[in-house]
Amino acid sequence: MMIRFLSPLLLTVLLFGCSPADPPEPEGPTPRPEPERSEPVQPEMALRDAVRTAMAGAHRSAAHQARDDQRNPEDTLAFLGLERGHRAIEIWPGGGWYTEILAPVLRDHGQLVVANYPPDPDTGYMGRVGRALLDKLEADPDVYGQVEVVQFALPDYTSLGASGSADFVLLSRQFHGLAARGQEDLVLAAAYDVLRSGGVLGIVQHRLPEDRDFDPEGGAGYVPESFVIAAAARAGFELEARSEVNANPRDTADHEHGVWTLPPSFRACAEIEDEVGMAECRERYQAIGESDRMTLRFVKP
Repeated sequence: MMIRFLSPLLLTVLLFGCSPADPPEPEGPTPRPEPERSEPVQPEMALRDAVRTAMAGAHRSAAHQARDDQRNPEDTLAFLGLERGHRAIEIWPGGGWYTEILAPVLRDHGQLVVANYPPDPDTGYMGRVGRALLDKLEADPDVYGQVEVVQFALPDYTSLGASGSADFVLLSRQFHGLAARGQEDLVLAAAYDVLRSGGVLGIVQHRLPEDRDFDPEGGAGYVPESFVIAAAARAGFELEARSEVNANPRDTADHEHGVWTLPPSFRACAEIEDEVGMAECRERYQAIGESDRMTLRFVKP
């Protein structure tokens, strides 16, 4: 009689009823894959999205939209630290270039306050500017209906709101006027008072090179960065960061009509009566672009 020996593979199949290639049965329930988790939206990302949406809004004039690429509102506001949910104060918005962006950004998430000149045309330029801005806000309640207005004009109106009630204050292209009137300390004191501890003061301003003589009453519109920083320090602010996001190395800051020589004012070109000459003038200054500007972020300790 012949004895046959079973191969190891056949013996495994007979004993266990499965091929060695089959995976063993797991002990216990089969683990389920972890669900995908979406990353929380970061404050800066939410701000940038909202700013881009506001910039494209139908409420903005074509003339104001044409300034976007040189005023860089998305990068500027992100650098300065504005967040949705902030109570933000814009001091003297002028024609409302930044207001057109800030109002939609903060409409449902936060609060925009504009510190405006009293709207009295009889008081001259500032009163006319104050009236024009108020008319602008009232004409479009869908965009500006939630904007709060406070009167702010020295020496009669000196408060920006209750002490410690704001998160963010913006002072854009206004510091030359403060310096000319000797009011920088008063305005910065008001900003310091209204901000909470940790609140931010953002300043954007036409910049004079440090090696130039500075005459606050000269009317050129340019101010040395060191002058602004020193004034903010006197008010109690700490300089947290500075950015070159609004720098323009093509601007020599020595134009006959100061900063208003450049776009969007083109003041030098307005004196030219010949249409061809005026067009050439505007083309020349358009090639330079808007002014070289400092962008500074200060914090209230």
